[in-house]
Amino acid sequence: MKRKSNFMNVAILSILILLASTLFPTHSYAAVNGQSMNSNYKSYLMAPLKKIPEVTTWETFENDLRWAKQNGFSAITVDFWWGDMEKNGDQQFDFSYAQRFAQSVRNAGMKMIPILSTHQCGGNVGDDCNTPIPSWIWNHASDDRLYFKSETGTINKETLNPVASDVIRKQYGELYEAFANAMLPYKDVIAKVYLSGGPAGEIRYPSYTNADASGYPSRGKFQSYTEFAKTKFRTWAVQKYGSLAGINAAWGTNLTSLSQVLPPSDGNQFLANGYKTAYGVDFLKWYQGVLEDHTKLLGELAHTAFDDTLQVPIGAKIAGVHWQYNNPNLPHSAEKPAGYNDYNRLLDAFKTANLDLTFTCLEMEDKGTYPEYSMPKTLVKTIAQLANEKGIVLNGENGLSIGNEAEYKRVAEMAFNYNFAGFTLLRYQDVLYNNALMSKYKDILGITPVAQTVVVKNAPTTTGDTVYIVGDRPELGQWDTTLYPIKLTYNATHKDWRGTVYFPAERNVQFKAFIKRSDGTIKSWQPNQQYLTPVPSTSTTYTNWW
Repeated sequence: MKRKSNFMNVAILSILILLASTLFPTHSYAAVNGQSMNSNYKSYLMAPLKKIPEVTTWETFENDLRWAKQNGFSAITVDFWWGDMEKNGDQQFDFSYAQRFAQSVRNAGMKMIPILSTHQCGGNVGDDCNTPIPSWIWNHASDDRLYFKSETGTINKETLNPVASDVIRKQYGELYEAFANAMLPYKDVIAKVYLSGGPAGEIRYPSYTNADASGYPSRGKFQSYTEFAKTKFRTWAVQKYGSLAGINAAWGTNLTSLSQVLPPSDGNQFLANGYKTAYGVDFLKWYQGVLEDHTKLLGELAHTAFDDTLQVPIGAKIAGVHWQYNNPNLPHSAEKPAGYNDYNRLLDAFKTANLDLTFTCLEMEDKGTYPEYSMPKTLVKTIAQLANEKGIVLNGENGLSIGNEAEYKRVAEMAFNYNFAGFTLLRYQDVLYNNALMSKYKDILGITPVAQTVVVKNAPTTTGDTVYIVGDRPELGQWDTTLYPIKLTYNATHKDWRGTVYFPAERNVQFKAFIKRSDGTIKSWQPNQQYLTPVPSTSTTYTNWW
């Protein structure tokens, strides 16, 4: 009996380890194939939320853009508000501001990334404007499908509810097509187009708001309590199980009417334990599935409008809902109400929709303790690994305003070691009028990657050994030999170790090679430090001897 018990314990432990590796994947070396960063990396700057004439003059703005370009920014992102472009009535478009903005960008020799902001400006973190979505839109449905209603009964109208896919298909489709035609004369300055997918321009539900007492660092509030949303959930359940009897059999319930098929009645209980039940699994699958379908719809509409006109990449944003991540009593209780229960499936929707992905909170560190239980760095790594596995172009953003060297380096660690193709700095005024800060940003994040072939000769390796390099900058792992070493490959023809490494052009770098054994321990370091002062702006071969 004792031997059988030990066997069972080992079997159970093996299953638990397998489940843990599936649900919480480990992160292998971030810098792979000898590349310390994405070769296409670019730095972007986020424009003010208000119109330029409300902030400064067009002439000053153009000079600001020239200064930004000199400091490593390749394009400026800008919100064009639906509530401004179509405020006077259905299909009464006014793109004059977008066209004037584009002309200034062209004058400055810059590029722009328009964001078609079909959400309101106002009420979210950092908002300093008040532009609601068009008031006439609320006349386009006789029921409650267009807005959100939370578990507390709070109504939210900052963007259209994605359950209203019929209205979204028509209205967003018209907006995208009209914008594409209006901006066609300026396609030379448009680098890509981003789509607003929900509150604050992010594909999510408005689950954390002050009005609902659900802001940071509280748990979120579910947003599926309009009658139309409830009907959608019921329809989904019946389609899956065939009948009320089938639902009862699957959920272990004794419902007597389909009207009893409802979203969670007690959010706290659901987020503590209810999400584990068959009902809870189904509800979250449907709830997030609405966002997945919404993402695919946005991609379909945008590619139809822009592929043959502006001919640029199209993207959308996921929010870094990093708090309550590892709360032992309410795990992931901010993410689930936002619609983020299964990132793997959500990113599958991005892949299907052929959308680039921007993810926020790259500047933050993990602090997984009470009361915040905040794990932003872990979340960034999770999203990055999934995006890279699926071949989704990945971009980053800071979640809150940043303004010091340490925060820039934290961003760089994530961006350069997890294959981010770009980083957008939030926001314009934080660096443009601070020369000292601009200088630090330029040095750390406003860089251009350039491929250099690094060759290490005469390294004292034996069977099972591998040569890596690591250096003093984030692109080179900041001397971290565990997470971010850049792996070289043995070349049998030349009898040396070599690899293509992306260095920051025109920056001074220091690095060293070292040898790891097959068990991951360090065998030895290269005796002499290597220097590039500065890194050439064109590709070369750098050969050094052990």
